[in-house]
Amino acid sequence: MQDPSVAKLFREQLDYYARDDQSAAVSPIIPLFLAWFGKNPSKKLKIAEFGGAAGQLLAQIGRTFPKSELTNIELIAGFRNRQILKKINFVQGSILDSKFKDKSFDCLIIRDVLHHLVGKNYQESRNNQKKALQELWRLLKPGGVIFIEELVNRSAIAGRLIYWLSRANSKIGLRFRTFQVSPHTILAFLTPRALLNLAGEVFGKKSLKKVNFIEFNKQWQYRLAHLGASSGKMIITVEKRKSEDSV
Repeated sequence: MQDPSVAKLFREQLDYYARDDQSAAVSPIIPLFLAWFGKNPSKKLKIAEFGGAAGQLLAQIGRTFPKSELTNIELIAGFRNRQILKKINFVQGSILDSKFKDKSFDCLIIRDVLHHLVGKNYQESRNNQKKALQELWRLLKPGGVIFIEELVNRSAIAGRLIYWLSRANSKIGLRFRTFQVSPHTILAFLTPRALLNLAGEVFGKKSLKKVNFIEFNKQWQYRLAHLGASSGKMIITVEKRKSEDSV
């Protein structure tokens, strides 16, 4: 189960996530996607992104692959009228229960989704993260690929503290615009190792084709927001082999 704070957070920050500076240009997934599929505009791919906001990344992909079918699954209905490319199929839904049929997509994308999948407690949050990856695997066609871009904290202790402090703040009600903190911001960060282990458990280690870690710069805002621990992005490329439906 997903905590109601998640929907409240994205409803509150709708304008922020629909901004141009949330564009796909800053995502390392774009070059990975182009390297994987090439730049053939005649390709007809079924591509879905969970938590795609205004469709910034999907729009960029759609311009390169105009014959592809693009689907953006978002928790908040308010994003429906913010899609920047008309051909994007907007679906209000959750990665924890998408309602799509098995093997629906050639490519699935999630960016900074997992740390928002908080439940009523820490363990339920971890269960939600695993369930999300299982849902991606269920929806992926054999021969398809998953791209995961996720914000991580290198310290397991700091990550757990951030969860409990943000959970406490949901009751206290403090707001810090500089750090995008509101009473609805509850975060469950994984460490790079924990995310890699979870991906290996769900997809199988042989399915992990490319793994990168991009460390954030050491500006004080990042350090303070992550309780002094190093943070960054994990980028994982997952392939489901044509002979492989489960691990």
